Amino acid sequence: MLSAGLISAVFGMRLPGPGCIYLSQSLKFKAPVKIGQTVVARVTVKELKVEKRRVVFSTVCSCGDTVVIDGEAELLIPARG
Repeated sequence: MLSAGLISAVFGMRLPGPGCIYLSQSLKFKAPVKIGQTVVARVTVKELKVEKRRVVFSTVCSCGDTVVIDGEAELLIPARG
């Protein structure tokens, strides 16, 4: 679960950034993460719902070539004025 926290860190700090609201997150744990391993979180835009100001992302955490978490997240993007 600690590795899954990396995904929310990407959303809160990088893409799409501060002010976004987490609406949902699905996770599938594919493999264990061992002490000392480096975990890389990747977030990719999967779908834009412009009229609702929502974005669906593909979320993947991996250790080297091994996917350890696979999932999807939906966020509400704040109106920019």
